[in-house]
Amino acid sequence: MRGNTRYWRLVVGGIIAVSMVFSASAVVLAADPATAGLSAEIEVLKERLSKLENELTAQQAGAEPGSAVVQLPSGFHGVQMSGFVDTSYTYNFNEPTARTNSFRVFDTRSGDFMINNAELVIEKPVSAEAPIGFRTDLNFGADAEVVGSVTTGLGSQTDELDLQQGYVEYLAPIGNGLDLKFGKFVTLHGAEVIEAKDNWNFSRSYLFGFAIPFTHTGLRASYPWTEWLTTCFGVNNGWDVVDDNNKAKTLEFSATLTPFERFSLISTYMLGAEQTSDSRDQRHLIDLVASYQPIDKLTLKLNFDYGAEQDAVDEAGGGDATWNGVALYAKYDITDKWSMAGRWEVFNDQDGVRTAVNSAASSPTGDPITDLRLMEWTFTTEYKLNAHLIARLEYRVDQANEQVFRHHQGLDNAQNTLAVEFIAPF
Repeated sequence: MRGNTRYWRLVVGGIIAVSMVFSASAVVLAADPATAGLSAEIEVLKERLSKLENELTAQQAGAEPGSAVVQLPSGFHGVQMSGFVDTSYTYNFNEPTARTNSFRVFDTRSGDFMINNAELVIEKPVSAEAPIGFRTDLNFGADAEVVGSVTTGLGSQTDELDLQQGYVEYLAPIGNGLDLKFGKFVTLHGAEVIEAKDNWNFSRSYLFGFAIPFTHTGLRASYPWTEWLTTCFGVNNGWDVVDDNNKAKTLEFSATLTPFERFSLISTYMLGAEQTSDSRDQRHLIDLVASYQPIDKLTLKLNFDYGAEQDAVDEAGGGDATWNGVALYAKYDITDKWSMAGRWEVFNDQDGVRTAVNSAASSPTGDPITDLRLMEWTFTTEYKLNAHLIARLEYRVDQANEQVFRHHQGLDNAQNTLAVEFIAPF
């Protein structure tokens, strides 16, 4: 026992002695200027090594050398980004003094280069494996000013920035999948859309501009019953309304039929009170879009609209308003890059409400017009220069039963325009 005690005393004493020697040495080394400089160089080398290790990790992950590495939240998995830039020039043969194209909705300027739309879309599509998604469509340019001017809350008449769509989406695991959207989204009506690149023609039809709304804010549910039948139901704040203008809500119903591969029919109905501070008077809209592809290169389309609204005519007149129209489309793909498209339509604004010509203040003649008929035919040729550049040339003829088109300083019952458009999708 005494021998073991002596042994442990020697071991502990040795450890203490060695520690004192190393501590003393560390103090001496730290105090040595040469050693301090060496330590600083070691720290620099360690930083460079750490940086090289990070760059190597980024390259192994597929990132470009030198690019920043951003750690995205887990909810961003599957997020996609796309968009386009749309520019144009339109010449009006009437040479209106005001340099505006009468009764055009988007291509409004004459003799002027326009930045129609620079759109950025960020979305996360839904699927059975990833049922939660979202979508935002940001529009910059003249088209944003048009769409924003008819909304409230998110747009104004002078902003060339508009949140065209912004919604959350959920694919509920019910039957074949119930798709739910909550937020702001584009309308179900019409054969055309806000994005010119997705239309067959550069200019928009009268039906798209005056007969139907652009967007809605609310809840929309769609369900695919079979491969050939999908129905949709929604409740929203109304036509192009973000902040509701009355206490009532608008209802929308839609059915899409595809009985065979080359034919589809979309029927849509909307009902609701749309006038400011008036929750009683109802507006109705029936919209039909039929599409048929008789051969691979040729596609035909028909769009019909009928609308009516209670007590929509000026207070002095005190009556209901109706409007209707039909548009016929044809597109022929000459090659994979080159195509031609034609459109003919007639639009009857029987009470002048949709085009606002029933008001003396907004009528081009200075007198109220109560039965306006607009007609137009349009020819557009399109050529895809490459996957990211589309060129279009369009000639359009407008006619009316009244002299409502600006012609120099006067008026005419016809208007001819020539337009060129370039679109860069990405």
